[in-house]
This record gives sequence, structure tokens and C-alpha cells, in this order.
Amino acid sequence: PRHIMGGFNIQDGAADASVLQSLATPMWQAISSNLGNSTELSPGGVPERNIGGFLFPAIPAGVPTTVIPVVFLVTTAGPSAKTKVIEEGEVLAVFGLAILIWMIPSLLANTRFCCRCCQRCLSKRLGWYFCLGMIVNLSMLSMVIASEPEIKANDLFFQLVEVVEVVSDKLQEVLMQVGAIVGLFMLYSFRKRLIALLGFDSQLVKLELRDFLTCFSMTRFKTVEVSLLKASDLPCGYGSRALFVRVVMGCNEPLHSRPRDGCMTSLNLRERWQLNFDPEDVSQTLSIAIKEQEVVGAAVAQLAPAAGAIAGALAGLMTPAGPQGGAALGAIAGIGTANSLGPEVARLDMSAAFINSLREKTKQMQKEEPPPSMATGPSFAWREENFVKVDLVPQGYLWLRISDVQAA
Repeated sequence: PRHIMGGFNIQDGAADASVLQSLATPMWQAISSNLGNSTELSPGGVPERNIGGFLFPAIPAGVPTTVIPVVFLVTTAGPSAKTKVIEEGEVLAVFGLAILIWMIPSLLANTRFCCRCCQRCLSKRLGWYFCLGMIVNLSMLSMVIASEPEIKANDLFFQLVEVVEVVSDKLQEVLMQVGAIVGLFMLYSFRKRLIALLGFDSQLVKLELRDFLTCFSMTRFKTVEVSLLKASDLPCGYGSRALFVRVVMGCNEPLHSRPRDGCMTSLNLRERWQLNFDPEDVSQTLSIAIKEQEVVGAAVAQLAPAAGAIAGALAGLMTPAGPQGGAALGAIAGIGTANSLGPEVARLDMSAAFINSLREKTKQMQKEEPPPSMATGPSFAWREENFVKVDLVPQGYLWLRISDVQAA
């Protein structure tokens, strides 16, 4: 029988072995040469060799060998420590000289030893000077690299990249720390505005730096009495309404008057409040707000932040902010809504200096007033001449009086 293989006719018997051997021999030679067999590379044996100062004897063909690992240096020794310091000093000197060359126009412009004509010439040709300085600096750096065999431009470049990386990492850490400190400072500086944006008209934290410095002593506070006679020319509404007064000052709790019903553009008060006041604290303010009483009670106002958080979380499911961000924004909106309940009709904000001036004015009035007829009654009559007329925002007038309360 005949078989066809690779385009050859192979017969049974001795012809089969000779044909297979003729096909396998070239294939084995190709494989052994690709594997780097030493017999294939050196059919007559390995000659004597000198590698790295080591003399290896010749190996005749057919002699069995054993692989023995031998450790020897394949690179030359680096420069000594002294040479390395000198080379690094030369590189630093070249970089320092390059910076000095680029700083010459700035140094000459701010000195008296350079004439005005030279200063004008440099100012008009700064671009040309920059190009000339770059050429000089590159030439100096090239001469140093060429004169020192151990200094390579590639090594300098990667060392510069490493220095820039270290500086940028340290700068990032410093900027993050400075940013955190600046953020805390800005948050403390604008704390009152942020609280006002949330709808709070009184301090959330009653503690201040003055309390620490005075060891939480109350001796710096004076007791003052704020008396309100009436308010007139207020912004009108759609009809009669119930109005009340809210008084806020410093670390005192907010105080309220009783609501008056049937008010249009005027409000008769005749009410007094006693507050703690620090005459030396210039940042302290007295806020008197005339508000309209709402139908919604305080219980509903307390639920507004929670309701806002739930609504914000549901809305955040459909936005990139997510439920957490939506809940936070909803809670903030709820807090602002709760604190804005009760439309503000008019408002008066007084500084500490204005409060002190009203106190002095009241002291002068008390010298001219007769003593009170009752120990428990007010020390003055509820008449306009005993009060100070001040303007309200956005419109209206308020008659008030601020006086000191004598300690018992």
C-alpha cells in the first residue's frame, strides 16, 4: 500500500524509516539551534574565554560538563563619595548661576546702581534677554555634562522629576492643611450669616471666646430693661392680623410679647423685658422683630426638618446626589422653613454702641423724672416723651426705652 505524506510517496519497510529520518533531522537541527544548544553553536567545543577578569578553560567537543553558578561583577564600580559630592556641587552651582542670570533684570530694576537707560533697555528687550539667558544656561549645563563622565542628562532629568514630585506632594499636604484652617476660619467668621441663612435669628451656641477668657464669670454683664410703648406706620396686610414682638440679644434666650389681635398698621405694646448685656462687647446686637402669628403651631415647625429630610432622600434617588445628599439638603431646607414660619412685618437691629447711647439718654431722663409711686411699678410713665422714636425696616416707627436695672 502507498500513503501520501508531505507530497512524498512512502512505501512499507526500509523506505519508511529513511524518509522519516530525512524529515526529522532538519526539524531537530532547527529546534536545537533555537534553544541555544552549545554543541550546535560550537561543534568543535568551547574555546578558552576571559569574562570579567575570570579565565574560563576550553571545553573539547563531547566532554560532559556541569553548570556551576559563578558570581562576578558585570558593571564597573561607581564614583567615590568625594567625587559624587563634587559633581553634585557643580550641578547645583550651574543651576544657581542659571537662576541668577534669569533674575538679573529684576535685580537691576530695583537697585540704584543701574542707570535708567539700562533699565529701559532691559524692559524693552526682556524677550531677547530671556532667549539669550536660556542659550547661556543650556551651554553651561551641556559643558558640565560633557566634562563629567558620571553625570548624564537622563539622570538629571529624572532627578528633577523626582524633586518636583516630592515638592508637589508636600505642597498638596500643606495646602490641604492650610485649606482646612482657612475653611474653619471662614466658617467662624461668617457663622452669623450662615445661621441667618438657615433661618435662625438667635445664637445656636451660647458659648463665646469671652466666656473662656473671663473664666465663665457673669460680672461683665449688666442688666438692662427694654421697654416698648408702641409701633406705628407698619406695612399693611390683607386685613386685620395678630402681631407679636420677638426680642433677641446675645446669649439671652429669645423673648416674646403676647399676641395682639386686630392690628392693621399700628401695635400698642407697653411691655418690658430684662436682658443681660455686656457694654464692652461691640459684636453684640439687639434685634426687635414684629411678626405675624401663624396658624401653624410649634409642633408642626419641629416636624419640618424631618419631613424635609425624608422628601430630600426620596428626591435624591432620582438625582446624582443620592439619598444621603438629598436628605442633608432636605433637612437644611426644612430647618430654614421651620425658622421662617411667621412672616416678619418689620425689624430693628441695634449695635452695642447704639444701645449704650440709649442707656445714657435714659439716665439723663431719669434725673428729670419724679420717683415712682409704687415700688413694683415702672419707674417712668408710659408716654411718648419718655421714649425714643426709631425707624423700622422696611417701614414704620417704634418707641422704645433702654435703661439699667439697679442690682438688688
